[in-house]
Amino acid sequence: MKKLIWKATPFLVLALGVALFNLIIEGMITIYLMKIIDTAISGDRTLLLEFVKKLLFMAIIFLPSGILLSYTKGLYKVKALTSMKKGFIDKVFHKNINEFQKDNNAKYVSSLTNDMNTIETNYVAAIYEVGYNIISFIVGFIVIAYVNIYALGLGILIGAITTVISIFISKPLQKHQKHRSDLFEGYTTYIKEVLSAFQIIKANNLDTKIQEEFYKKSKDIQNKGYVIDKIQTYISSVEGLIIKLSFVSLIGAVVFMTIKGDLTFGGTILILNNMEKVLMPLMTFSEWLPKVLSVKTLFNKLDEILTNHYNYDETINLESFGESIEFNDVAFSYENNEVLKDVNFRINKGGKYLVVGPSGGGKSTLLKLLRKYFIPNKGDILIDGENLKDIKKESYFNHISNVEQQVFLFEDTIRNNITLYKNYNEEDILSAIEKSGLSDFLQSLPEGLDTIILDNGKNISGGEKSRVAIARGLLRKTDIIFLDEAFASLDSSVAREIENTLLSLEGITVINVSHVIFKETKKRYDKVFVVKNKLVC
Repeated sequence: MKKLIWKATPFLVLALGVALFNLIIEGMITIYLMKIIDTAISGDRTLLLEFVKKLLFMAIIFLPSGILLSYTKGLYKVKALTSMKKGFIDKVFHKNINEFQKDNNAKYVSSLTNDMNTIETNYVAAIYEVGYNIISFIVGFIVIAYVNIYALGLGILIGAITTVISIFISKPLQKHQKHRSDLFEGYTTYIKEVLSAFQIIKANNLDTKIQEEFYKKSKDIQNKGYVIDKIQTYISSVEGLIIKLSFVSLIGAVVFMTIKGDLTFGGTILILNNMEKVLMPLMTFSEWLPKVLSVKTLFNKLDEILTNHYNYDETINLESFGESIEFNDVAFSYENNEVLKDVNFRINKGGKYLVVGPSGGGKSTLLKLLRKYFIPNKGDILIDGENLKDIKKESYFNHISNVEQQVFLFEDTIRNNITLYKNYNEEDILSAIEKSGLSDFLQSLPEGLDTIILDNGKNISGGEKSRVAIARGLLRKTDIIFLDEAFASLDSSVAREIENTLLSLEGITVINVSHVIFKETKKRYDKVFVVKNKLVC
């Protein structure tokens, strides 16, 4: 993830380049102020007027350079954050389906919100601030060195000591930032579960229990935030003491050099005036550097979340499905729980197959293997003679349609939910609508296909959601249609009608995993597979 942020390096360099120019102008203004004071004391009016003109010119340039500085700083942050978040989403959708499904979605939500916010504040913004303050420190001391070189040596020594101390005392923050991130992840998971179970909680008077648990989790997060703030306070206090001692040392050195006559009155004022500009960057730098270093654990965590632990080099593009899918001695286990073993069967192109069996018997696992969500632990699945694990997922998915029991709908028009934002001609869309039994429903809506579906289908029934999913599958005109309890939410007459439509599709392979079985349609299937006792027969 860190590499994604550093893609914005050109914009960071631009922003820091403008900052350098801005700070140089500011430094030159203080030098001309020194010269004006010394010239005024010497009584040279001609030279005084020349320095005043140069000072005014620098002051005029300072205004637009300050505006440009603000613009380039904002541009860098936008580019860095956009690159990070876009890269995160891209990597999420490159996760293997089986590995993604093992995780709780709240883990990704927490990473996209809590962790990203921490990285934005403590890394993206901090990188700029650290760079800016390093430049400010250097420019400030160059200005002071312009008057006296010994002051420059003292400043470098102070800067080195402060940096070493900042790195050393930042280590405790890393552990606490990681722990706080884990607490936020658990908190997000809990909130998601509670809101999903709202009806159960209310109906069973679980309000008090939920509130107590919520209070405990909230308190743990706040306490961890308090610990982090406390550590940062200690760090700031130590660094503040060092800066103050440095300030006193510099004043002592300047006073001593002034008494000896090594500094003019204007030079003394310049050094005193620039002490704050040198020491404040040191304080700010030492404040931001521990934050930058503390984010390391978050980057490691995000990289771990986004890593596919199973990587297999898929080499074959599936151009078409022309003959059959075969299971040869296939076995599959969820860790130590064996679900399928010694599975052998064949599915022919254009065939219609019903998959039945007891709940928990392995029907869904069989379907996931067919969909290439999982890879067998043993044996092979062949499609037209090629091993399914060698076929590229994207090319395989182009040939299959999935109709799920749990249908997800976007908050968009019915049209976009059926077409899934792809271009189809109107005739094909209307045909899919008719075959899925959506026609009467759409005719009852004033806006028809342009009706907006709200929040995953809250304004339509479960049966209508299922029909939208079936229309999606029919519209794609793929070689294979997989149905996973697709008729569970439909009224029996509608389910029967849609099933007959699917069974009449010529050249399309239909694999229907269902516990909803109608005698009159069951006999139309080419074969009924029973998944039971880890076997398929």
